[in-house]
Amino acid sequence: MTLQISFSAGLNAQGILERRVSLSMVNKPLKEVLQALNQKTSIDFVYSSKVDVHKVVSVQAQNKELRQVLKDVLTPTRLDYEVVGTSIVIKESPVPTPVPVLKKSAAAAPSLPVVVPVRGKVVDDKGEPLPGVTVLVKGTQTATVTDANGAFSIEAPANASLMVSYLGFLTQEVKVGSQQELTVKLVPDPVALGEVVVTGYTVQEKRVVTGAIGQIKSREIANMPIQSFDQAMQGRLAGVQVQTASGVPGGKVSINIRGMGSITAGNEPLYIVDGVQINSEDDAGGTVGTNPLSFLNPNDIESIEVLKDAAAASIYGAQAANGVVLITTKSGDEGPTKISVNMYRGFASPLPLIKMMDSQQYLDVRMEAYRNRYPDRTEGAIRTEVLQESMLPINMTDAQLAALPTYDWQKAAFRTGDIYDVELAASGGNKTTTYRLSASYNSSEGNLIGIDFSRATAKLRVQHKPTRKLTISTNINLSNIVQNGTQQSAGSTGFMSAPQFSSPMILPFIPITLEDGSPNNPLGGFPGELRYNPIYTAEVNFIQGKTRALYSNIILSYDITKDLNFKSTWGLDYRNINAEQYLDPRTHEAYARRGYLSIRNRESSTVSGTQALTYSKRFAGGHRLTALAGAEYRDYSRQISFSAGEGFSTYQFRHMSGAATILSSTGSWTGYRQLGFFSQANYDYKKKYMASAILRYDGSSKFGANNRFGLFPAFSAGWDIAAEDFLKDVRWVDQFKLRVGYGETGNSAIDHFASRGLFTGSSSYGGQPAIQPSSLENPDLRWERNASTNLGVDFSLFRKRLSGSVDAFHRRSKDLLLEQPVPWYGGYESMYRNVGEVVNRGLEVELNGEVLRVGGFQWNSGFNITFMDNEVTKLYEGLNGESLPGNPSVRIGHPLRTNFVAQYAGVNSATGRPMWWSGNGTLTYNPGAQGTNSYTPYGRGSQLAKYFGGFTNTLSFKGIEVSALFQYDMGREYLNEQNRTWYRNGQGARNGLERIYLMRWTEPGQVTPVPRAINGGAETDGATHILSSSRFLEDASYIRFKQLAASYAIPARFLSKFKISSARVYAQAVNLYTWTAWTGYDPEFLIDDENFTSNQGVVPQTRSYTLGVEFGF
Repeated sequence: MTLQISFSAGLNAQGILERRVSLSMVNKPLKEVLQALNQKTSIDFVYSSKVDVHKVVSVQAQNKELRQVLKDVLTPTRLDYEVVGTSIVIKESPVPTPVPVLKKSAAAAPSLPVVVPVRGKVVDDKGEPLPGVTVLVKGTQTATVTDANGAFSIEAPANASLMVSYLGFLTQEVKVGSQQELTVKLVPDPVALGEVVVTGYTVQEKRVVTGAIGQIKSREIANMPIQSFDQAMQGRLAGVQVQTASGVPGGKVSINIRGMGSITAGNEPLYIVDGVQINSEDDAGGTVGTNPLSFLNPNDIESIEVLKDAAAASIYGAQAANGVVLITTKSGDEGPTKISVNMYRGFASPLPLIKMMDSQQYLDVRMEAYRNRYPDRTEGAIRTEVLQESMLPINMTDAQLAALPTYDWQKAAFRTGDIYDVELAASGGNKTTTYRLSASYNSSEGNLIGIDFSRATAKLRVQHKPTRKLTISTNINLSNIVQNGTQQSAGSTGFMSAPQFSSPMILPFIPITLEDGSPNNPLGGFPGELRYNPIYTAEVNFIQGKTRALYSNIILSYDITKDLNFKSTWGLDYRNINAEQYLDPRTHEAYARRGYLSIRNRESSTVSGTQALTYSKRFAGGHRLTALAGAEYRDYSRQISFSAGEGFSTYQFRHMSGAATILSSTGSWTGYRQLGFFSQANYDYKKKYMASAILRYDGSSKFGANNRFGLFPAFSAGWDIAAEDFLKDVRWVDQFKLRVGYGETGNSAIDHFASRGLFTGSSSYGGQPAIQPSSLENPDLRWERNASTNLGVDFSLFRKRLSGSVDAFHRRSKDLLLEQPVPWYGGYESMYRNVGEVVNRGLEVELNGEVLRVGGFQWNSGFNITFMDNEVTKLYEGLNGESLPGNPSVRIGHPLRTNFVAQYAGVNSATGRPMWWSGNGTLTYNPGAQGTNSYTPYGRGSQLAKYFGGFTNTLSFKGIEVSALFQYDMGREYLNEQNRTWYRNGQGARNGLERIYLMRWTEPGQVTPVPRAINGGAETDGATHILSSSRFLEDASYIRFKQLAASYAIPARFLSKFKISSARVYAQAVNLYTWTAWTGYDPEFLIDDENFTSNQGVVPQTRSYTLGVEFGF
């Protein structure tokens, strides 16, 4: 694979200032004028907090040079500007200093310049002293540096200038004049000053970070028609694989960071929102597959950071084995109140459906199947039997059969869904208090009948500074989610009830509705194997999940000294989920029971508290140290009540009190507590040499008494070679930082009482209720541990025109928790033990480039790719090379999710019969017959991708922006269990795939992978092993045109008379096209982490189109 990125040298100051601008704004704050200039020129305007950008200015420019526009705008405000790289720094105009006139006699000889002592102090833009700053007398070799308090003393001529310079700040020239006491304020260099990232409990400048961290900014995911932020992460970060379960809106999404490292304890990362851990478990309990992360409006997010290696994530210790996702939400800024309104509307349609046989094709293949099964029967007898089976008149002629209509049951099960979203936000504040208040409503209809999602949110974030040292902030997020589903989308094991799966198999000549428009046979009675109407069932059954969530935190931050800070964070994550499933008595499923109702209520809460001390100080000579120490406590509890009943007098009364028989009424409670202590130290010297050390000590009630606590260390270091003297003249290298790191993390995502000896009350003794032991205690049960090594390089070239990173990693997951069999005479079958090991190795590459920048046109590209290798290296003794019981895809020496299947040998061209390879290398027609062991499963491919990633392009020109995202998963294979059921050509009275009809064997000598049609029997199944045959393995690799977005920022001159500060119209399309060899609905689907099975009832993803508008006031 070859990636080519072209670039050109940055424009010089002259070229920037010669750009022509047309702009009309009257009596507007300077900040808004600069924002408008940024939109028109793509030039960044930088200024410190001391520059008053709220001054009211006016500008009338028609095709003027930017130089003249800036002069017209800034001169009345006593402000000036300076071009630095490709940015323009706004600064205060220098105040002229009177130059003293020295009188001398006419006869006197010329004298030397008067030298005066000059003392002063150098501070940053926040007024904090800067140690180690160089102060040089211009044009001489005389120089000094500031002390720990930023003070300096130097002798200089009265008419000289001092050059004050410091790494990361703009060099400033100061006239001495008559001043002998100076205060010099340095402004950060917008080029040298790097971005900042959230690294856990602290914020670091990205330039000095030594761990592997990925970042997504808010503008990258803004206004996507999605229900949760994890969907928007797909294809945007190296090492982060995001897999959507199906097209169910608000449904589950899986995120794996640097592979899968656990077999039973989960592989999802830890999620932190504004410093507080949130619950990421599926809250609906199987009724409707709700994504627990959908409580947060994605447009309320400011940034997403992903901690990928242990050197970055080990600060979270026992919960960070699978990486950490840090969410920072938007906050208010100082200034007048700003109001924004955002709305979009659109529709979602299903991805391409599967082509099934028409009526004539079905009858042809069904009769052929009877001929092959019963070769001695007459054609008339076969014809009569097929017509009777199909409930068609037995005297129908060939012409009448050919004229039978075909009804597309599959198409009837799907629909085009409506999407709309409305959001309102207000933000502002003053020097002591800032705030942001937002509210939103999102409604998304699924592409399958009966499925939809709606969410209402309200969010408030306030920060108040009552004193110079104390800051109090709070964050409150309320959400109400309602999700409706069908029986299969609700997790029903009866996938035949799923309309997306069962409706295509209904015989194609059966009408969907009667002539009067009423549903056809709602109670069953259809000919064939599917005797009921799944579309009507999905329409009248009621399956719904309601989630009410409250997420809040309060943070108190106190500056004990200018270098020492104490922060106390308290958080609450509360969820109440009410899941209701009602099977209507008007359907075949509940007719005999006169209706069935189940109600499940699940209430969970997580209370957490984090107390931390942070010491941060710059020392003379360019040294900087940040040290952190703290403690964290978490208390989780969950209570569930469940009731079920049947026998309702009318379908219109759907309450448990109306049930004739209460079938069940149960309840349960579970919970756990965690306590952790953490410390971290970060050091850098002139941003050239960096080091970081982390130590976390965690304890959890989940684990055995002998191993309740665990220690998780990490260390990392970095070296920016570009900062060395031998590269100082290589101006095209901005940064070339080498990183190395090692760390250990833990995985605690196991059952809350896995280490305990438990009892069950569902037994009796002597006719009386009794309890009995159900699980064996293991006091030695301990954490799953991840030992992770990372080698990486971050680079930035040509004034940030080309940047990226390359990381090689090795992740060893050991002490995996598995249920190991124990001797039967102890009364137990198995117990949890730490006996497994999995290794993930990989290489990540990220590239970002400014491909072209000409005038107002800009083209940026981004590319990322991750190569992955996964291997199971250890299981418990006694397996003798066999798969793990209950998990057939887990075997030593192979990747997790390897497909161990019977090897399909194709079709006997003489007879049309399917063949398999037996265990001894010979051909067999029945590899899985009962009582035999005539085949050996072999490993063919894995369900895990060998490489994955994404590619983005963004084009912008004078307020117009177009971006495209492509996402891919390559090198994976899956059993296509959905098509496997539709594959049975003629085996039973159900419709099947058209391509199987066209490819089937029909005559001797024909070479085809599809065997002959035959009615019933085990011939086409390979007996019991049809589910695990390579015949149904398919390449599930795909490349997807994931997103196309276009927007236009309306020029300010058209908005001012309406008192609108900004306006933007935009359009988005998601899932436009997929390139794949997969023949099922969708190559991107989710398989349960524990069972590794079943994609039969998957709902295909939607292709959505939206159009929106955003206003600012």
